Amino acid sequence: MAPITKLAAVTGAGQGLGRGIALRLADAGYELALLDRQDCDETAAQVSETGGTAESYRIDVADEASVAHAFTQIDERQGAPTALVNAAGVFLDTPYLETTAEDWDRVMAVNARGPFLVGKEAARRMSDGGGSIVNILSNASVQGFAGESAYCASKGGVLLLTRTMAVELARYGISVNGVGPGTSQTPMGADYLGDGPIAAHELSRTPLGRWGRPEDIAEAVAFFIDRATWVTGQALYVDGGFLATGLPHFDTA
Repeated sequence: MAPITKLAAVTGAGQGLGRGIALRLADAGYELALLDRQDCDETAAQVSETGGTAESYRIDVADEASVAHAFTQIDERQGAPTALVNAAGVFLDTPYLETTAEDWDRVMAVNARGPFLVGKEAARRMSDGGGSIVNILSNASVQGFAGESAYCASKGGVLLLTRTMAVELARYGISVNGVGPGTSQTPMGADYLGDGPIAAHELSRTPLGRWGRPEDIAEAVAFFIDRATWVTGQALYVDGGFLATGLPHFDTA
């Protein structure tokens, strides 16, 4: 493992993609600030097992006071982050005409307001020395999915937020990019897919023929943070080719 020289803050680090991203960045030599509404002890323990260093913080990414408090704690315990990954998110699978205003507000609060608030706190701390921010999007940020009006709108909003942040924060040496996963093997993905026709259809449309894994997404995040030195305002979709497919992909061999 590379020596620890930088600090990465990761929201949604308690499980799923957030945990996978945190472990990948720890392997790259980053000290971790793990942020989640739930306990991050399991993620912190896994980081420690690999020889990394991590601290856990409780946060409600949609609450401005909670976000400010969490970053004040990070300042006191670890210092200013040089990287941020906004991976916290919620999913809603409800037909548009049945989606309530409360449903809409809840999804927007976590998926769109969260990156807005957390991004500001991190960027203020990076403004003297530069840094990198990666917002986790979805292939639903550029394609409409039935039953996902609130989710698609929230992720589409963060795509445009990412580009605007990139333009405004470049003067401070801060790059801002997005990674858009397809359906992945996470608790959220499992809840959505189940084992019925949705899962079969998604696989039929995915040329690489499998679900994404947290480590697939984490590699793209690590690329933006560690190696994409002249890239900002971009989105990389990591979905096994789902967005590239017109008709469903069938094995004709």
